[in-house]
Amino acid sequence: MKRLLTQGELCELLRIKYSTLCRMLNAGDCVSPVNGRGRKLVFDPDAVEAWLKSRQSQMIPAVTSPIPTKQKQREKDRKRRLEQARAALEERHRVATKKGEK
Repeated sequence: MKRLLTQGELCELLRIKYSTLCRMLNAGDCVSPVNGRGRKLVFDPDAVEAWLKSRQSQMIPAVTSPIPTKQKQREKDRKRRLEQARAALEERHRVATKKGEK
């Protein structure tokens, strides 16, 4: 006789909370349970594996562009601040030279 998975074991396998499993079951987004004892639901491991494989084929591929790291963001911020400081300095210089011309 094949060993069936309990709800807790399925949660561990899928790395989800029990409440998430309940929500998925209610929405019909999860593998169908096998008749268990009383109110406890159990799941066929082979059906779970087949369901996981079908879900993987439906998943959207990961984005291939790299996500900017904190270091890259800090570098962008530093460059932006330098540009702002340079523009402010040029503006002051322009204003000072205009005053000197008068």
